[in-house]
Amino acid sequence: MTISRPLIASFALTMLVVVCATLAAAAEPSRMYVTVECMQSTTPDYEDLEETVWLPMHQALVDRGQRNSWALYRVLYGDQSRCDHYAVTTFAGDGQLNYTPDWETVFANAHAGKDFDKAMERTWGARRMLATELWIMVDSTPIGEHRYAVVNTMNAPDPDAYERMESRVFKPGHQALVDAGHRSGWALYTLVSPVGSAIPYNYSTVDFSNHLSPVPMAEAMLEAHPDRDLEALQDLLSLREHVKSETWVRVAGTRPRN
Repeated sequence: MTISRPLIASFALTMLVVVCATLAAAAEPSRMYVTVECMQSTTPDYEDLEETVWLPMHQALVDRGQRNSWALYRVLYGDQSRCDHYAVTTFAGDGQLNYTPDWETVFANAHAGKDFDKAMERTWGARRMLATELWIMVDSTPIGEHRYAVVNTMNAPDPDAYERMESRVFKPGHQALVDAGHRSGWALYTLVSPVGSAIPYNYSTVDFSNHLSPVPMAEAMLEAHPDRDLEALQDLLSLREHVKSETWVRVAGTRPRN
């Protein structure tokens, strides 16, 4: 049987397209998803519960590649009447996000010989989960070890223009602060769920640091953009409404996967 040259060429072209598409998919970075769980503690030992019972379980998931990270934060400065703590979990890609652990098995592996039902009973007695949110990371500097997270929620009517402003104009300023040791990192997130007219924000930025002293933001912006006028940079802030800021302190968290 003789295969015609046009057929061979067509097959070769098809294989080239498949290979290129596969390489492009492999090169594309995974989305970083973030869930934020609003917690209201109901007993004085709530933080101990998270550190001794839940942190080893989350660490086991990270070590197995089923989660990217987990951390517990306490609201240091902000309204604590509803959420006095937040549990923040990050997921590297759709696979981690859609993986549902068998918590009883995870508990058994992390706490051999201990009673799962009693641990869950203690959990339900120590805190109430009042709300959950799902976010996607849009952009960030490298994020290092940190003690504090200043969480700023924003409402941006024009998402494309706002994201361009943060990534092209303000991210270089935040990177200058990180390079100078004033911050541990910065990130921009967009809200996936819940959404609607009842939700007053659709973006958040987070400033990570190991101290709460003021930072030279104006100087950092001028260093990042020496050819631009500072007042013109400030005018760009009209692209979003700053809804609120809270300062969280990190109570406990997982280590990166080995």
